[in-house]
Parts: sequence; C-alpha cells; structure tokens
Amino acid sequence: MKALLIFLIVLVLGTAIVGPQLLYTVDETQMAVVTRFGDPVATNRMPGLKLKAPFIDTVNYFDKRLLLFDAPPDSLLTGDKKRLIIDVYARGRIVDPLLFFERLRTESQATTRAVGIISSELRTEVAGDNQAEIITTKRQDIMSQVKDNVSPKLLEFGIEVVDLRIKRADFPNEIADSVYARMQAERKRIADRERAEGAEVDARVRADVDKQATIIRAQAERDGDITRGCGEAEAVKIFAEALEQDPEFYTFQRSLEAYRAFLTRNTTVVMKVDDFGQLFEGIRQGVVAGAEAPKGTDGTGGPDLLQRGSNCAEVAATRSLARGLDVDLIDLEIVGAEPIVWPDRSLGCPEEGRTYALVEVPGFSVSLSDNEELYSVHTNQHGSQVVICSQ
Repeated sequence: MKALLIFLIVLVLGTAIVGPQLLYTVDETQMAVVTRFGDPVATNRMPGLKLKAPFIDTVNYFDKRLLLFDAPPDSLLTGDKKRLIIDVYARGRIVDPLLFFERLRTESQATTRAVGIISSELRTEVAGDNQAEIITTKRQDIMSQVKDNVSPKLLEFGIEVVDLRIKRADFPNEIADSVYARMQAERKRIADRERAEGAEVDARVRADVDKQATIIRAQAERDGDITRGCGEAEAVKIFAEALEQDPEFYTFQRSLEAYRAFLTRNTTVVMKVDDFGQLFEGIRQGVVAGAEAPKGTDGTGGPDLLQRGSNCAEVAATRSLARGLDVDLIDLEIVGAEPIVWPDRSLGCPEEGRTYALVEVPGFSVSLSDNEELYSVHTNQHGSQVVICSQ
C-alpha cells in the first residue's frame, strides 16, 4: 500500500514536469512549426493537441489570419519630375509556414521585408507616370500593377498578397500652399465670371424694364394730353350750344362771372365814369369773343376738331380694347381711324332686343391690331362712347 502511494506521487510529479514538454496545442487561428536544435522537423496547420519531443523540440507559432504590411508615407518622384507623398499598405497571409520560417523566422521580420519590397515597386511604378494622372485617373492601375509585381516576390517567402491599396497621394508640404492658392484663384475666377454674367443679365433686364416704363409713361402722358384736349373740346362745344340757345342771357351771365373775378372783395377802382363804363364793355366783349367758335369752323367741326376727335377716339378705343382683352396698352397697335356718321346711338353695333333713337352721331371706326389679329372699335366723336363691334 505504501509502495502504491509512492508510485502515484511520482507519476503526478512526472506528468506535471514532463507534460508541458511533451504536448502542445495549435489554435484555429494559428499554424505551428516544430524545430529541433533550430532546424524545422514538423509543420502543423490543423488545430488540436499535438506531441513533440520533450526538452529538445521548440514550437514556433504563426498567425493564419491576414497580416497587415503598412508602409510609412514616402516622398516619391513622378515621371514629370514632381514629388508626391504616397501612403500605401498591403494585406497578405502566410501560405507556406515552413518556407516562411526558413526565410524570415518572425512576423516582424516579414513586415519589414514586405514593406521594403512594396516601397521599391511603388517607387518604380510612380516614376513612369505624371503627377496629375496619379492623382486623378491612374491610381487604380498603379495599385494593380504594384500588386502584380510584389506578389511573386513575397510568395518566395511563403506570403500570398491578397490586396494592396494606396491610402492617400498628397502634395508635399512645400508646394501644398501654392496648389491651394491656385485652386482658390481658379474658384475665384469662376465666381467672378458667374457674378459678371449675373450683372450683365441684371443690367439687360433693368434696361428693358426702364425702356418699357419710359414707353408706358410717355404713352400715358400722351393719352392724358389727348384726353384733356378732348374734354376741352367737349366743353367748348357745350358752351357753344348754350350760347346758341340764348346768346344774350349767356353773355350776361358770363359778364357777371367776369366782374366777380375781376372786382374781388374790398377792391377799390379809381377812374372816370366814362372809363368805368368802357371797362365793363371791354369785359363783356371779351366774354362774347371767347364764346365764339374758332375761325374757319362752324362750331361743330373742322380740320382741327376732326383731328382732335380722331385722337380722342383712338385713345378711348385702345383703352377699352385693352381692358376687354386683358392686355397691356403697349401690346395694341393702332392701324387707322375712319370718320363715320353713325345713324343712331348704337354706333353701328346694335344689341339684340334694344331700341335706339334715330339720331345721327358723328364718330370714328378705329382699327386695332394685337399679334396680327385685327379688331374694330366704334366710338363717338370725342370717345365718350365706345363699342367693341367685332373681333
């Protein structure tokens, strides 16, 4: 019983001492190379519990996952003798752990060797392209070409290149400011051009608006003068008709109005009695002369009154048609105005079901055009009555 206890104690102590030297494990993310006195004797790619010779065998583990080979940013000379700061990295995995161990031994040594090869191939490739092409269009081609050149060289070390990328390609610090200044100047030139074009359009639009406003204002002033002239002509006609009804009473009333205007309140007149009578007689004669019709006319018309009536008719017809068509006055063009004596107050365009007094009405038939479409508008002599007869 005592001997059995001693045996168990010896067995446990032996296992505790010899076990770690006899067994080793390989993780799912690892590969292992077993060396004996520095020389490789076995390679294990599969995970699990493995055996080795105790005390004389050494296990070297390598990562089965992707390795990162990150090259530091480097200043490279392009084909057009300009410099670029290029930062590149590669991804690869160990496909032959025995060859990897024989050539490189450690992963840090592999990173150093891989970065050197990548930088050398990148420098060679960049030297054959221009700076602008590298920045704009040739980046993908350069990455593909460098990967193709690097892959067989790293495969000699048991490393397979999976991907290679350029992280950035920038100008050196000494020329970056000048490049940014040129970019700002270009953007400013474009902005100035846009502003100039906008100012040109603004000036053109404002000039056109000012022109239209000037035309409209001039037409309004012209129409106002014509309308006032038409009103004055109508007033003269009314005064003439009143004078014809009772010339003596009309003369007397106008004389009183003249006296009232001339002899205002608190007015003192110093003169002889005869002179005073001559003063009133002169005022009376002036009133009579002012009430008479213009020379060369009979008080009902004539060349001057006919022309003035034509202008009044054109203005009234244009305004009425513009309101009816809902257009601007400037859009209408006067083709002509023909004097006509209408047989009744319908002005030649009687409304259905309406009767008109058979009284001759002097007036005009005014022709107007809007976008090559003619319109006929009938008016009386002074444009106080307007009828849009046809469209």
